[in-house]
Amino acid sequence: MPSMTNTAAPTLDPPPSTPPSRSAAWWPRVSVRVQLFAAAVVWLVGASILLIRGIAFLHDRWIPLIIVAALLIGLAKERYILNNYARKAVIRIHGRGRAFLFGMFSLKSWLFILVMMGGGIALRHSVLADPSDTIRWGRDALAVLYVAVGTALLMADRIYWQAVVAKTPAELAALEHESD
Repeated sequence: MPSMTNTAAPTLDPPPSTPPSRSAAWWPRVSVRVQLFAAAVVWLVGASILLIRGIAFLHDRWIPLIIVAALLIGLAKERYILNNYARKAVIRIHGRGRAFLFGMFSLKSWLFILVMMGGGIALRHSVLADPSDTIRWGRDALAVLYVAVGTALLMADRIYWQAVVAKTPAELAALEHESD
C-alpha cells in the first residue's frame, strides 16, 4: 500500500494565481518585491521615530549606563523575538505572491502596530514624560524603552532588506534557516 505522507520539501513558489474577485479589483495588487520593500520601509520608519524620540528623552542627560542598557535590551529583543517574526513575515509575503500591498502584514500584526502606537502616545503624554521631572527616573525609563525597541526594529529590518535584494527562492529560503 503506498504511503500517504508527503516527503517533498515545501517550495517557496507562490501559489497559482486565481482570478481576482469583484472586490479585489478595488485593491492595488503589487509584486512580492514591492511588498517586501514596503515592509522594510515601515520597519525603518518605525525604528527611526523610536530612536529619535528615545534620544530626545535623554536630552541633556547622556548617561552611558542608560544607553548601554537600552542597546543590550534592544539587541536581545531583536535576536530572540523580531528576527523570527521578520523571517515569518518574509515567507508569508513571498507565499502570497502578487497581492494587496497592505496585506504585507497580517491583520493581527496591523492591530498590534496600532496598539503599540497608542501605547507610545499614552506614555509620551503620561507623567513619566514630564520635563519638570515629577518622576526623576521617568524620562530615563522612556529613553531606555524607546531606544531598545528602536534598536531591535532597526537591526531586524535587515531581514526585509535582504529579502528585497534576494534574487532566487533559494536565497530567500536561506533567510528562513539563517542561524543567529
